[in-house]
Amino acid sequence: MLPWKKKKTRVAIIGDLILDEYLEGTVTRISPEAPVPVHVVTSTSHSAGGAANAARNVSTAGGQAVLFGVCGKDEAADVLLTLLNKENVDTSSVITTDRPTIRKTRITSNHHQMLRVDWEKVQALEDSYQETLLASLKKQKMDAILVSDYGKGLLPRSLLANIFKFARENHIPTLVDPKGTDFDRYQGCDLITPNLQESKRALGWEDNGTVSGEDLGKALQKKFGLADVLVTMGPQGMVYVPAHSEEAPVYRKAEAKEVFDVSGAGDTVVAIFALCLGAGASRERSLTLSNLAAAIVVGKWGTQPIYEHELLEPESKSKPKKKTVVFTNGCFDILHAGHVEYLQKARSLGDYLIVGLNSDRSVRTIKGPSRPINPLIHRQKVLSALSCVDEVVPFDEDTPLRLIQEISPDILVKGADYSVDEIVGASFVKSKGGEVKTIELVPNVSTSAMLENIRNKLS
Repeated sequence: MLPWKKKKTRVAIIGDLILDEYLEGTVTRISPEAPVPVHVVTSTSHSAGGAANAARNVSTAGGQAVLFGVCGKDEAADVLLTLLNKENVDTSSVITTDRPTIRKTRITSNHHQMLRVDWEKVQALEDSYQETLLASLKKQKMDAILVSDYGKGLLPRSLLANIFKFARENHIPTLVDPKGTDFDRYQGCDLITPNLQESKRALGWEDNGTVSGEDLGKALQKKFGLADVLVTMGPQGMVYVPAHSEEAPVYRKAEAKEVFDVSGAGDTVVAIFALCLGAGASRERSLTLSNLAAAIVVGKWGTQPIYEHELLEPESKSKPKKKTVVFTNGCFDILHAGHVEYLQKARSLGDYLIVGLNSDRSVRTIKGPSRPINPLIHRQKVLSALSCVDEVVPFDEDTPLRLIQEISPDILVKGADYSVDEIVGASFVKSKGGEVKTIELVPNVSTSAMLENIRNKLS
């Protein structure tokens, strides 16, 4: 079951409402009036954009979405609100104003964009409307608040500050999908989800070439006083950087096999994460489901949401489009050929390999005060770079039992230096119908042997 279904998680989405319009057609000639292509429209379609798309994702994924924002007294508003109501989004808190509804018209041919026309009037939201939105928000019982900022003027600093203050006082997690470069206006939220380019622009790193998501997240935290940061990096996946420096960043490789259209993918990620946080799901599960949802929507044409049924089948096996989940764990302090061969063999047993990685404290408990040689962050980076490893999940306990129970793998693997009865989590995995297997280790290759060899050569 998806985590938000049991609790019937309710998410408030506040931000800029946008109507996405698609004019699909064909081009077969050049205009005689000017050297421009003549686009003959064959069909027109509409979709929710901006905060409206985030709300639609919450609802279609099986959560309860309550939308806060403003729209105009125009046809675009009628189309947008009708679409949202059909998807069971609560739009009763949307305010009708004299400003026009924001509309993005995309002229397309064979599902390729030729031109985009934006209909909008960017201006700060009047104080009276801010007060109305905030008062309406405070009346609702919410499990999470999602701020979807598209930079159209709905979210001035004063309104953001009041939203975050209200959320803190009522212990409601807040998430922000940001815009612009002034990220310090988001101080007070629990999680911010910029993409790679948004992060670079906010930091002024446009010409810095390739940088890691971890470096971006930490730099954003330092410069703007932010809490947790999730940097989405397209084909490079996503990186979750916790506010507490003692916690290691969590990486997720991109799951998408084919990218058709990235429109709205950021809305999907933050919507699923909001549902997870509101339901009290773990960080690891939140990342897993958000990453899966992103992989699905980028394979669709246009701004499209994720649907509950698209998550249910992969959810039953913890990962998208996989049949067998394999789990193993270890310290992996100094990665060597024995480790690599072991992990390759473990991966060959199934479709998806998750590696539980001991924290630094946990390693010291097992190996002694002189270990680990490499800190958790470095060990996690190296393991994540291996093609045979799909996911690395740190754990701080002395054993990985809690992690095994949460993941519930199909196959639990350890080295053949253990008997099956000695393997932590074996009884649990078997009780769930899974298998427990051992793998022969490469003889005479170990971290301890390498360290001893180094000491002998230095002596």
